Amino acid sequence: MSLFGLKKSTDRYGVLIDIGSGSVLTAIIYSNPKNKYPFIIWSHREHAPLRNIDSLEQSAKAVMTALMNSSMRLDAEGRKALFDYDQAAVLSELQCSIAAPWAYTVTKTINYKQGAPFIITEELLEELTSTINKKVENDLASSAALKDLGLQAITRNTMDMLSNGYRVQDPEGEQATELTLSKTTVVTQEYLIDAITEMQNKLFPNTAARKLSFILMLYAVTRRLLNQSYDVCLIDITYEATEIGIVRDGVLSYCTHAPFGSFSLAREISAVTGVPLHEAFGYLHTESPYSFIKSLPDNQQGQIESVFDAYIQQISKLFHETGDSLSIPKQISLHADLNSETLFSDLIEKAVKRSIKSEPRIMPISQEILQQTYETIDPATKKQLPKDTALLLSAQFFHDQLSAHSFEYL
Repeated sequence: MSLFGLKKSTDRYGVLIDIGSGSVLTAIIYSNPKNKYPFIIWSHREHAPLRNIDSLEQSAKAVMTALMNSSMRLDAEGRKALFDYDQAAVLSELQCSIAAPWAYTVTKTINYKQGAPFIITEELLEELTSTINKKVENDLASSAALKDLGLQAITRNTMDMLSNGYRVQDPEGEQATELTLSKTTVVTQEYLIDAITEMQNKLFPNTAARKLSFILMLYAVTRRLLNQSYDVCLIDITYEATEIGIVRDGVLSYCTHAPFGSFSLAREISAVTGVPLHEAFGYLHTESPYSFIKSLPDNQQGQIESVFDAYIQQISKLFHETGDSLSIPKQISLHADLNSETLFSDLIEKAVKRSIKSEPRIMPISQEILQQTYETIDPATKKQLPKDTALLLSAQFFHDQLSAHSFEYL
C-alpha cells in the first residue's frame, strides 16, 4: 500500500515495433488489466519498397530504411495521437517482435538422469541452463550459414520441465531420478539490435525494452487464444519469408524458415507476365487468386504454374526439417495477410500432402485472431478496426505480458 492508501496504477502505455521480413510496424497502445483487450491508440506499417531484390543484404537494408521511416512517423504522429488521447500518459515499455529471416528461435532439451534419487536444487537448474546456453552458442558458431551474421541472444524462456516424466513448474527441493529441461533462445543480428537500441535511446529513453521473435510471440498468444496446447505446426507467411514452428506436446520445439513469401511470389509473377509488381501482388490477395492465369498466353500459364509449384516444393522440403524423427503435425495453424489466406491455404495444403502424404487439417487463423482480439460491436464501428493481425497479436501479447508470460529479456 502506498502513501495515503493509494494503490499504484496498473495502467500501461507502450510502444510496439514489429519487424517483418519486408515491413516494419510501429504502434502506441494502452493496456488496463481490467479490460479484456488493449486499446490501439495509433499504428502505422511501413513497407519496404516493392521492387526486385537480389540478395538478403539488399532486403535487410530495405527493412532498416523502413524502420527509420516508421520511427520518424512514430515520433511525430504517434506522440500527437497519444497526447490527444491522454495528456498525462507516460510511455513506460517498448516491445519489439522480429520475424524470420532476421530472428532465429532455437529450442534445446537436456536430460539429467541418475541411478539414485537426487534433490532438484537451484544450482542444478542453473548448471543445466548454462549447458543448454553453451550448446546453442556452439551450434550457431559452427553453422556455416549463421556464423558470419553476428548473432546475439535477445530472449530466453523455459519451455518445459519434467521431473520423473511429469510436468512441473517449480521443482526445487523435490526428489527425482530424472529431470528434463527444455529452453528456448531467440537470437538476431547485432546490427538490428543496435538500430532498435539507438531508436529507443533517442525517442523513448525511459522505456523498458523487450525483444523477441514473432514466431515465439505467435506461439504464446495462439496457445491461449486458440487453446493450442498439444501438437500443431505454426506457419507465419510474411512478405519475404515463410516460417514454421513445430509444437510438440505444447512445446515450441523447432523453428525454421524459407526466405520466400508473398512479395517473393509477386516478383516471380511480375517477371513472367511483365505486369507491375503491385499488380502481381494484388493477384495474390483475392478470393480467386489463380483466375488471372486464364487470361495469359499458354507459355506464360505454364511458367506461372511452375512458379507456384516451386514454392510448394520449397515449403515441402521445409516440412522435412522438424528437429526430430517425426513428421510435422497434421494440425496446421496458418497466419498470413487476411486477404491472402485463400491462396496460401491452398499452397500450404499441397506442400503438406507432398511432404507427409496424408490429409492435413489447415486452420487459417487471421480471421480468428481478429475475432478473438475484439469484442462483438456494431458493424459500423467494426469497419474501422485494424485488419493487421500482426498488430493485434503484438498488442494482445503486450496486454497479457504481466500475467501470462515469463520470458527472460536480455
